Amino acid sequence: MTKLDSAARPIFSSIVGIAVLFALLSNAWGESDDERIVKDLVDQFLITLGDGDLDALPAMFVSNANIGTASLREGKWVASTKTFEEWFSELKAETTWTRFREPVTEFTVHIEDGQMAFVRADATFIVEDRVVSHNIDYFTLVRDGGAWRFLSASYVARPVSAD
Repeated sequence: MTKLDSAARPIFSSIVGIAVLFALLSNAWGESDDERIVKDLVDQFLITLGDGDLDALPAMFVSNANIGTASLREGKWVASTKTFEEWFSELKAETTWTRFREPVTEFTVHIEDGQMAFVRADATFIVEDRVVSHNIDYFTLVRDGGAWRFLSASYVARPVSAD
């Protein structure tokens, strides 16, 4: 073993040790299973709604859930609050359905004691490959019988100008 090998061995060991520590800390600071599950549920809700698969929606919500909206329309803010049942009945009464996509660009998730989740989803509302609005969606989910379900779904929609 040369002098260089003797000097390099502790440095190499230190680098490996730091890399292992970094990997362990990354997992500790990473996304929890509950965070991943609620984000997936929000994505699934937006996909299901956008595809018009309305019959799949009730199973995602608790019985006393509510829906709230605030939308900027023709320069004025319009707000609405409804029970899930009122909102769902209105959707089912629609005679035509315009499919849409609402991909989420950023999530913020807070989970309290593994029982309640608060999710903010920044999303882009797209119809026929045209961006219609930038939406900030807020969801409150509760653990119900072991599964996460929506207690509240609300959004603020700001139209994108057609420049």
